[in-house]
This record gives sequence, C-alpha cells and structure tokens, in this order.
Amino acid sequence: MKYLVIDRRVVRNNLRMIKERAGGVEIYADLSANAYGMGLIEIARLLRDEGIRSFAVSDPGDADALRKQGMTDERLMMLRSTADPDELSKLIDLGVICTVGSYEAAVAINGIAESRGTVAEAQIKIDVGLGRYGFMPTETEQIASIYKYLSSIAVTGTFTTFSASWKSRRLTLEQLETFNAVLDKLTDMGFEPGLAHACDSAALFRYDFGMMDAVRVGDALAGRVPGKAIPGLGRVGFIEAGIEEVGWFPKGHSIGGERGVTLGKPAKIAVMSVGYYHGFGVDLRRNKPRLIDALRRSRRLGVKINGQRAHVLGDVGLMHTLADVTNIECTAGDIAVMDVDPINVKGLTRMYR
Repeated sequence: MKYLVIDRRVVRNNLRMIKERAGGVEIYADLSANAYGMGLIEIARLLRDEGIRSFAVSDPGDADALRKQGMTDERLMMLRSTADPDELSKLIDLGVICTVGSYEAAVAINGIAESRGTVAEAQIKIDVGLGRYGFMPTETEQIASIYKYLSSIAVTGTFTTFSASWKSRRLTLEQLETFNAVLDKLTDMGFEPGLAHACDSAALFRYDFGMMDAVRVGDALAGRVPGKAIPGLGRVGFIEAGIEEVGWFPKGHSIGGERGVTLGKPAKIAVMSVGYYHGFGVDLRRNKPRLIDALRRSRRLGVKINGQRAHVLGDVGLMHTLADVTNIECTAGDIAVMDVDPINVKGLTRMYR
C-alpha cells in the first residue's frame, strides 16, 4: 500500500494566505504540470469552490480537460506562446486566453480567429530575462502592430515572468522596472496594455512590490516556494507507504547500493517499497544542485514511523528505501510517512483528504 496524499485543508490554508498577501488583486491559479503534481481536476475544483475564477495552464489538453469538467465560465489562460495551428485552433474554440510572445504567434492567432469569424482574447508576454517566450523590451513597435493591424485579436493583458524571484530582490526589481517601462511606452503610444501582471509565488511572498493588477501562483498553493520557507504556508504532499519488512542486521553488514553504509553496530531496519522512481529523495526543480546541497539533503532525509523520525540508511533506491528503526517500535504493515514534493511524484495513486 502506497499513496501520494494531498491534504485539501493545507491547500485551502495556503490559498487563504495567498489571498491575504495579494490584497484583492486578481489571482491566476497556475495549474501547469498537473497542478504542480497535486492533480489538475481535483485542485481546480477545490480552488473554484474557494472563489478562484482565473486559471493558467501550459498545455491545450489541460484547458480541454477543465472545460469538459464543467469549467465553462472560468477564465483560462494559456501561459505558453505558440504559433502551432492545431493548438491555436483548440485554444480559440475553447475560449482560452492565448499568450502572444512573438509577432509570428500573433499573426497565426489572428488568422485562425478571422477564419472562424471571431475575435481571440490574448495577453502579450514580455521577456525581461527568463528567455523562454516573449517580446524583447525593445520590440514595442512589433507589439504596436498587433493593435494596429490584427483586428481579430483583443489584447486584454500584458505580463512577464521573473527569472530569479526566489533568490534575488535586486534582479527582480530591475526586471519589474523594465516591464513597467514597456507598459509606459505602450501607453504613451496610445495603446491599452490591459491587465498587467508579473508576480509569481516567490515574488508575492518575498517582496513588497510588483503585485500590479494580478498575481500568478503555483508553488505557493503547494507550500513549496523555492528558497527559505515562508511562515504560514504548509507543505502539501507526502507519501504513505506500508513497511514491507523489518529485520535485525549485525555490525559490519553492508546496507544500500553504490553509496551504501556499513553498520557500525547492530541495527533494526525497515524496508519501504518507495524509491527515487516515485520521487522520494529527489528534486527535479534543481537541474544541477551543488554538492553541499546534496549532502545537506542526505543528512536530513528521513521518514516518520509511528510518530517518530527514522533516518534513511544509504542511498534511496530505485524502488526501495531503508530506514533505521532500531529505537522505534514497528512491524511490517505499519505506515511510513515520507515528505515529497508532488511535482516529483510518479507511479503512485493520489489520495485526497
């Protein structure tokens, strides 16, 4: 028995904190990556029940799934700029707000909308340093051409994405100033930028600037904003796994794989059939973690069994984890609780509580 457990109460508490921090501006709930691993449909329903009416996705299939689940009146926004005609046709038919990150994408959106005899709602993306999608800050003339010549596009917003909001106040403030300069230039040219937004989860909670007309939150809903923990936000996601076996091993016995350990004294060891395949002990958000970070995570990696913390022994295996339970009363079948970021998890059924 093993599940990824999502506690709805914690998600609701995190949303309450987000609302308080946002101070009344519009909240876009970012449901990218299957709602950051928490489950697209379940989390969208929970947020809708709590009053959220604007959602952001990164895949047309997610927008389709939400519409089919009855979210017909909610505002859905596609965060990724695309010129793919199949994707754009689906987005426009679903009434999704398209992101325009290039003039080519704008032309493609306009053409499809015009062929359907409709006007597509879109928001313009400005790249202030992340380098994924968006107009460069110097490309205001190209942006102006959308307003002037593409009559089947209705621009209702302009936004950007910070590149390092979780770790650099200075850089985030510089990027916000660059974004504001673009908005000012468009306004001076006689165009209405619409809803302006830049803040992600980290910027919302770490700084006192940049909230503008709306905020986009994803990490904060899961309580796993990168960097130092934010007071009040609860970590969403843990694995419950039944202990498969418990046994005593003698001093000098080798435990674990490549970077295993040799027991310095007799130890009682519990085996759980959860490993790094399932997402335990890994962090896919960090592409190249520093060695010191890896060592720190290794030292603090543990599981909770019968209310007590048990240290993980050796490497987390592909499909198994070993824990030292010498001083813990436990037996096969007892439940081990393992903290895990839902975005890393695969191969487990989600259980909502």
